[in-house]
Amino acid sequence: MAFSNHLTFMMKLRSIASLLILLSMLLSSCQSQKTSLTAMSHQKKYCQPTIRLDYDSSYLPIPDVQSVLQSDTSLTNRFSNHDLLVANAAGMLPLLREFTRLKTISSESADRERFVVGQHITDRLWLASMQVSGTAAELECEAERANRLAAYLQQIDSKRIQQLTLLSVVVGALTTVVTAFIRADTPNKTVTIGGGMATALLAGKAAISSKRTIHLVDDRNLLTDIWDQHQQSRVYPPFVWKMLMERSFSYGGQHSISFTTRQRWVNYTLTGNTAREEQLYFGTEGDYGADNLMTRVAMLNQLQASVRLFYQDLQSLKLNLSKQF
Repeated sequence: MAFSNHLTFMMKLRSIASLLILLSMLLSSCQSQKTSLTAMSHQKKYCQPTIRLDYDSSYLPIPDVQSVLQSDTSLTNRFSNHDLLVANAAGMLPLLREFTRLKTISSESADRERFVVGQHITDRLWLASMQVSGTAAELECEAERANRLAAYLQQIDSKRIQQLTLLSVVVGALTTVVTAFIRADTPNKTVTIGGGMATALLAGKAAISSKRTIHLVDDRNLLTDIWDQHQQSRVYPPFVWKMLMERSFSYGGQHSISFTTRQRWVNYTLTGNTAREEQLYFGTEGDYGADNLMTRVAMLNQLQASVRLFYQDLQSLKLNLSKQF
């Protein structure tokens, strides 16, 4: 009989030891996840260009282009108003005027000059295309960055829930094992009630979001100029910014693409957000939760889609230029 009791005691003691080892493994796992999160939070300037791009000021868009077009029928007779606005955004409107003038002159020197001007027009068209491509790539990179960080935070939260759930099972099992050792009625009830409360507390913590955040720095926040509706931009290239700010390129022509994009954010993406969260999205840095990061991803993707559509405008201009060459 004594041997049987001793064997039962040893088996229970082994069960407790196993549960304690599992508990320590869970706690050490939580600590390693915290270290990984801290390491990732130090990423800065992830998508910024590695070199400074300087654009020739002689090829900047003409501010009051409509007055120029109204006084020059040589352009309006050959190109649509839409294509001429795209050409102005690309900084090639003076080149087009020179090209059409040279077409009226029949001489070898004029032919040579027209060929050179045509090459410059092609170069400007190519550069505009590169500006669209580069901006879209930076927007995509920032969206991918935010999405990856959000996925990381969600993964951490998912693991936390799994750990708390398993921990509640461990506490419940420990409560059952410990009460088996206690003969007295009052201590037995105390352990049972305490274990039940601990299990409920752990389950409750698992049901509540961890509110983990990660510090994100973005000195070239591509969302800021859209939100503030600046007339000039320090981060967007001239062609892309002119296309975003020109009302004629939006459906209806009443508001610019920049303005309508901002309105979509207000109406559909940022509904219910606080002033602090708005500062977070459009400032240079801040502590983002997983939901904040996904909101940032949505805005970056919307903006990227609008920028990529400028390829259609360039294609229209290119097709009409081919007829003139």
